Amino acid sequence: MIELELQTMTMENRQIKTVVRQIKEEYPEDCWLNEPLAPHTSYQVGGPADAFFKPTSIDDLEQVVRLCLHHKVPFYVLGKGANILVHDDGFRGVVITLERCCHQLFHEGNLLYVGSGCTVQELVEYCENHGLAGLDYLSGIPGTVGGALRMNAGAFVGEIGDRVLRIDALNEKGQRVQIHNEEAQFGYRRADGLVNKILLGCWLIVEPGDPRRLKEAREDYLRRRAEKQPLEYPSCGSVFKRPPGDYAGRLIEAAGCKGLRVGGAMVSPKHANFIVNVENATARDIYELIVLVQEKVYQQFQVWLELEVKLVGFPESDCKRVEKPDYV
Repeated sequence: MIELELQTMTMENRQIKTVVRQIKEEYPEDCWLNEPLAPHTSYQVGGPADAFFKPTSIDDLEQVVRLCLHHKVPFYVLGKGANILVHDDGFRGVVITLERCCHQLFHEGNLLYVGSGCTVQELVEYCENHGLAGLDYLSGIPGTVGGALRMNAGAFVGEIGDRVLRIDALNEKGQRVQIHNEEAQFGYRRADGLVNKILLGCWLIVEPGDPRRLKEAREDYLRRRAEKQPLEYPSCGSVFKRPPGDYAGRLIEAAGCKGLRVGGAMVSPKHANFIVNVENATARDIYELIVLVQEKVYQQFQVWLELEVKLVGFPESDCKRVEKPDYV
């Protein structure tokens, strides 16, 4: 059994090396080998990716995605790394970023198109500068529009899914498709209809607004975030989803976890649903602190906190360890 597993791993490694070499040869200026992922994530942790690819066109993106699919090589589409935790050993396969090929931003009447590689902040500022209302509550949300769509990011009075008309994407076969709002199946910090899709951009519904008032609203949202969140330290934002009828931060604080540390990772004393990198934390430090918080909250309140942060490059055993157990 062990010998068979080793043979399988050897074959997978060969496939990865073959595909990585092919991408590098085809796109020498757009592909980096053994690229550290820590600088590409808000947590500032994580090991290298075998290949880090920045396509300059959607055609190039399609070609590489189909190559990976054909050879069954793992790939991961990375935004600004604002809601992920990358393993200390990195990611075996190809990491793709869309900041070059999906950076369109324009509007036609009450419809606005934004590429998934644009940051949420770029979107909010564009709306402010052009007098377009309806998205100002996204102010201060880190990361890209693609990441915001995938997790249905929101704050204060709404979520991005409230404004989506349709989404351009690549499906599981690497083919271009359009996904309408109802097909995306937006819910609280989820969009089940977007799973296993590569998001290219979307049309959003906006309305005319006063740029001055939009600026005031943006500044107010940013001020409220700064008052409540530990923005002075690297973090992923909220670590856990809000449980039904309660708040993760309240439960974590009530369980006595504020200030709790594992290595260089700490539960923020300012906002308990933030785990911050205070002293050169490793991904393992952060992961073990997540597990510890889940256990303490469950022991005291019989509530299992589900992750909002996504684990990247972690073995299946680690992923299962933080999932909701059958007995809950």
